[in-house]
Amino acid sequence: MEAVINDYISREIVQDPSLLPLGNETPLLETGILDSLSLLRLVVFIQERFDVIVDDLDLVPEHFASVDTICAYLRSQIGKGAGQAGSRG
Repeated sequence: MEAVINDYISREIVQDPSLLPLGNETPLLETGILDSLSLLRLVVFIQERFDVIVDDLDLVPEHFASVDTICAYLRSQIGKGAGQAGSRG
């Protein structure tokens, strides 16, 4: 999961090549890698790739501070919504 998200952010969001390679603990918000628009792009990618729904109330800095925190958040969501995801198709 970390590799998939890190790769997406590195390829699709990072504008400054000097920030690469991106570490899983790199602060995404503090360094300006993620702004409001790129955060929305990342959320859409996460929802499609991992078949989870990111609630608006979960769009907080604590969940998107780094690749590691994103993955920790996703694992908690995947665990909660396992029964619901199966009904989607």
